[in-house]
Parts: sequence; structure tokens; C-alpha cells
Amino acid sequence: MENNRSSTDCMKLFCLPYAGGSATAFSKWKRGLDPRIELVPVELAGRGRRFREPFYPSLPDGVKDIFPFIVEQVGDGEYSLFGHSMGTLYICELMNQIRKHGWKQPRHLFLSGMYPPHIRDKKKIHHLPDDEFIAEIIQLGGTPKEVAENRELMQIFTPILRGDYKNVEQYLLQAAPETWDIHVTVLAGDDDDLVTADDISQWQKYTSQSCTIVTLHGGHFFIHDEEEKVIEIINRTLTA
Repeated sequence: MENNRSSTDCMKLFCLPYAGGSATAFSKWKRGLDPRIELVPVELAGRGRRFREPFYPSLPDGVKDIFPFIVEQVGDGEYSLFGHSMGTLYICELMNQIRKHGWKQPRHLFLSGMYPPHIRDKKKIHHLPDDEFIAEIIQLGGTPKEVAENRELMQIFTPILRGDYKNVEQYLLQAAPETWDIHVTVLAGDDDDLVTADDISQWQKYTSQSCTIVTLHGGHFFIHDEEEKVIEIINRTLTA
């Protein structure tokens, strides 16, 4: 990324994708973010420019892979984390690694479209036959119609999605609740079938600092429908 400012002049915002998503899910945000915020989408193995790399055996394995990249990118500057759906659980595990290594904490966490990891009674789908699994994915609304109706494309995306859902669902069975000393913003869609208002309110247990809950219009992928509002919230929060 071309940038003439030093790392200490800029807040880096690391963005972690939802299941099946790649770094490109956040690429359009760059033009709307305040110039004082540097967008750093994190690419996970098995997709995007890393599509030839094997999928992670578990979510913690994925965090171990991206943790050195984040440390290197931050340098001496400040940083914040944004995760949507699966990406929010990556943040939870990243916070475990940060605490374990005694590393510098992020200034702010944006937790989007996901319930806290201690809520474990949600429907599990990664083991379903392909047709049923794909139907569940399409119902969430994040798969473009032209992709969902293209069997060849779905044959490419289904293993990625299934691997991500397996890692998410297994992580939810073993993750221990943490308490962070960091300000948190929680984003939710008002028509999200996956996450309830009660689920979202329970994120307040995870921080000793402020926990701001913002409900936006849309389903599980409201971050695309309400992209401008999401960016506005990020800008207002990180430049205050």
C-alpha cells in the first residue's frame, strides 16, 4: 500500500473475513475510510491470493498463521481489529494469543455479525450433505445468486465454506470466555437470522471498558448493505 506517512501517524485496521470470504470483502472500504486509518485486509489460507495453500485444521491454527503477519505490520504504531461473523471469532482467539505473548493490545475491537463464543446451542451445519449445506449457506444471504446457481462455482466454494464452518463450530465448543480491557463496538443486523438481540447484548461481559452496540438494517451480511454506515462508525470511533 502506498503511504508516505510513518507507521506511528496512522491507525491500522486489520479486517478479518466471514466464512468463505477473502480479503477482497473489505477492499472497497479504502476509499471511504478516513486518511488517518490504513486498511489492512487479512487474507486467510485457501482463498484469494492464498488459494493454493491448504485450509487450516482449526481456527486457532489459522490465528497462529496470521498472528506474525499482524505483529510485523503493526510495528510501533496503533492498530484496531474488525471481524465479521467468523472473523469475530478470529479476533477472540487473537486476543488469547496477544495475552499469551504479552504483546501490545489493539486500541479498539469491532465485533460484527456474531454471537459470543460461550453461546453454543446454535445449529451446526458443516457435516450436512452438500445440497443441504449449500441451502443453509444461501439462506444466510451472502452468496450471490449467479454463484449459487452455478454448480461449477459452488464446487469450488463449498470446500472453503465447509472448512470454515467446521472450524467455527468446533471452536465454539471449546472457547473459554475472556475479559478484555479494551473498548468494543458490536455491530448487528436487525434481520439477521443467525444472531439475536440477546446474543449481541452478551458481548458486554467480555470487556471491562465500554461496549457500544449498534444495530443496522439488514440480514447477516448487513456490512455490505450498510457499507457506508459501517465505515462512518469506524471513522467516528477511531478518529475521536
